[in-house]
Amino acid sequence: MPFYDLPAELEERALAVHRDAFVFDGAFPMIGFFKAEQAEIQAFLDGGVTAGNASLSTSETDFAMAIDNFSQCKKLIAANADKLAWCETVADMVACKRDGKFGMVAHFQNTKPIMDRLDYLRTFYDLGLRVLQLTYNLQTFVGAGCCERADAGLTHFGVDVVAACNALGLVIDVSHCGHQTAWDAIEFSEAPVVASHAGVYALARSYGRNKPDDLLKAIADTGGLLGLPLQPCFVKRDPDTHEVLQATVDDVLDQVEYAVNLMGIDHVGIGTDMATYSAQTLELTRDSNLRLVRAQRPDVFGVGPTDRYDPFPQGLDSHAKMPNVARGLIKRGYDDAAVKKILGGNWMRVFKEVWKN
Repeated sequence: MPFYDLPAELEERALAVHRDAFVFDGAFPMIGFFKAEQAEIQAFLDGGVTAGNASLSTSETDFAMAIDNFSQCKKLIAANADKLAWCETVADMVACKRDGKFGMVAHFQNTKPIMDRLDYLRTFYDLGLRVLQLTYNLQTFVGAGCCERADAGLTHFGVDVVAACNALGLVIDVSHCGHQTAWDAIEFSEAPVVASHAGVYALARSYGRNKPDDLLKAIADTGGLLGLPLQPCFVKRDPDTHEVLQATVDDVLDQVEYAVNLMGIDHVGIGTDMATYSAQTLELTRDSNLRLVRAQRPDVFGVGPTDRYDPFPQGLDSHAKMPNVARGLIKRGYDDAAVKKILGGNWMRVFKEVWKN
């Protein structure tokens, strides 16, 4: 399973750092838990992942579907209480680290469930929502997604949503937002803003989903962070044709290193945007962006198949292989403290700053 053939001393150090670290995944889909429940859980546990943002709302999720997603997620956790935990506070995640469980943080990748109702935002907060992406691919009552033809930025309601998030203690996420919508979120938010699962545009030219340097620096200036994804089309592609290319751990770490040099060591993390089940089978979900949007927007999702996933990065095609991140960073000369920040310490800092509890 190790991608790197490290000298024994470095291998031992990498595993010790990973074992001691708070390892956090900034975004993961739930499909693996529905398709292969025990295998998906075990991959997170085998990879030493402490907690992560579970996406309970994406493109099609309305209010009722989101309520049902909360119900299904909590049923999953209750049925696997020896391995999983529901997390609404930093203390909940600290307990996961202590008890060897994987913690789930409720994350919406779209504001469609709240429609144009601020009271619905409070409803979902009370249910446990802790991270809110303002838009998915298209226009909402809040703002524009990265696949809209025009991006006018946050609406008046969107500005109110940002203020409500700040008041409640919800982390604002701009991963799928159009650039102007992301800029507006940064301007109006009084708390750190994150891109939980977005890449570096300079290294993989995905419009909207990977962020340009000036936007990345602005995210860091809020105190937020960038969670680097493992989705192949955001990791490595031909800069001219947008053809998605086979990536490895090193390509992911190239993006990590670029972001660290640009944003600072305190503002970079991991947001895999990966289900281990999908990475192993390459089986698309019915509502996958590759199936529905890729042909229309190859500048966003790359050129590749529309009936299966592109192969995930070699050495990081399962959550069980997350220790390869620590191995690669140590091979590149990062000290233990820096590795721990990238693995999840930076996420913990943001949560401590934003969450009210």
